[in-house]
Amino acid sequence: MEDRELVQRLLAKDEAAYQYFYGTYRPKIYRICVYALGYQDPDAEDVTQEVFLAALKQLPKFQFRSSLYHWLHCICTYLCYKRIRKRKRQVLSLSEELEAMAGPLALAREEKELQDETKRELLEQLEAQKQLLGDPCRSLLDLRQKEQKSYVQLAEIFKVPIGTINSRLARCLEALKDLFSRVLKEKTLG
Repeated sequence: MEDRELVQRLLAKDEAAYQYFYGTYRPKIYRICVYALGYQDPDAEDVTQEVFLAALKQLPKFQFRSSLYHWLHCICTYLCYKRIRKRKRQVLSLSEELEAMAGPLALAREEKELQDETKRELLEQLEAQKQLLGDPCRSLLDLRQKEQKSYVQLAEIFKVPIGTINSRLARCLEALKDLFSRVLKEKTLG
């Protein structure tokens, strides 16, 4: 079906046109999402759906300056990068939360020696909790935090897209935060 005819039928709310539109373009759009976000990324399916929702909403404004597929590709790329930027903000906020949780406990101590000892213990606890995460998270966090590897370098090391690195870092930091929170609660209660 030609683009003009398909758009006209979609605007006329033709059910067969919707099925053709989704059936034809969904696999292609999904592949773009997988490439941008990472293999087996749970967000790839969500972004694919968002592309079609956004496209159908904006369809009356489509001006045929490019092919329908190219237009969908542009929408998909924009939504994928938007999702990656959101993940990056989440990773940064989780890092800040971990720092904020450790800081007040160390500053609450009256003596300098006790402060240093507490800080050392917390870092050891944090490191011990990191060991409980398992190798994939532990090595990813060590490369990012201790060796100061960039997201691009991490993507090359693990041979996955940057979006996958962002989501893995977010999950690892969230798991570490949960484990570390339990230790802090036990310390304050004990």
